[in-house]
Amino acid sequence: MDLLLGVLSSGILQDALPFVAGVGRVKRPKRVKLEEAFREAHLCRPVIPYRAPTPYTGGRVKALFVGINYTGTRNKLSGCVNDVRQMLGTLQRIQFPISECCILVDDMRFPNFTALPTRENIIKHMAWLVHDVRPGDVLFFHYSGHGTETKAERDSEELYDQCLVPLDFQVQGAILDDDLFELLVKGLPAGVRMTAVFDCCHSASLLDLPFAFVGNNNFYSGGRHEMRKVRANNFSMGDVVVFSGCDDSGTSADVSNVSSFGSGLVASGGAATQALTWALVNTSQLSYADIFIRTREILRQKGYKQVPQLSSSKPVDLYRPFSLFGPITVNTSLIHYVPQQYLQPWGPPQPYYPPRSLTAVLPSAAASATVLPFIAASNAVQ
Repeated sequence: MDLLLGVLSSGILQDALPFVAGVGRVKRPKRVKLEEAFREAHLCRPVIPYRAPTPYTGGRVKALFVGINYTGTRNKLSGCVNDVRQMLGTLQRIQFPISECCILVDDMRFPNFTALPTRENIIKHMAWLVHDVRPGDVLFFHYSGHGTETKAERDSEELYDQCLVPLDFQVQGAILDDDLFELLVKGLPAGVRMTAVFDCCHSASLLDLPFAFVGNNNFYSGGRHEMRKVRANNFSMGDVVVFSGCDDSGTSADVSNVSSFGSGLVASGGAATQALTWALVNTSQLSYADIFIRTREILRQKGYKQVPQLSSSKPVDLYRPFSLFGPITVNTSLIHYVPQQYLQPWGPPQPYYPPRSLTAVLPSAAASATVLPFIAASNAVQ
């Protein structure tokens, strides 16, 4: 509850450990039984994590947070549960009006703890997140933990499939990216917006989306940045944007002291989560490209080689204002890549305006954001 948000301070982070340590490639996981997952979705018990001053009137705002430290195992991490605290504190700080959420962490003392992040629980709660969604609904998914890869079998687009690594993966196995797409993306109706954040290794294509802003560290080389088509399939009626901690072959750092990211706490955390949440709190009025490039720059300045990635279900116009709400504004020069049936309009957006602009740019000097803890509400959703 005490994770505080503050300003970016000077200093060098110490003891960065790659999330991949001790996991490596895994044998191909068993496939998810989708019908069973959706049958059990009603068993989830969401809560209201905090009370936002201004509720969202355009639909529901559902969120799922997963943080796994693998405590007591040889794959132990130290910052992933803190990442969930950091993300919740950030969303509270920007008054993101969550109406119901579930929190899966391997720390039962966590405020509003929902369940342990086992394979079964993660799958069931992902089904809960997207179950019975309707136009206007807003979804948010945050995962911090191990990521890994396995040999692809039927995917002509890549040699390896990416996987999430549940707490009990050594017994129950990982969760395949093919199943993540089937669970979270494929069935979304038009008018539903999802933002996902994956702070783990091998994370760029965890949802196997057809468009990506693929780059390297030379992102100030000039010219106009655009997404590109990276898959010939996996389109969706819904609007999905994914921030990933690194590319599919890369590792994501687990940091022993995140204080120089401006969290206000000497504690562990994921480097990508820390950079993204700092940008959300301390910046305003810029585009997808600006927030994304700034997140990369924060990591580069701290000495991290990982290069965060952006992917989406439709080609985002990177120069439109970043928002967690509403449909994607499509880049008109790439729109011809999207099959017509996935471009059906769903009607005008609801007359809702976020309490503060969820856009981003880093100011030239350190920002003076008010320090605010994540203060949990104890109300269960009825």
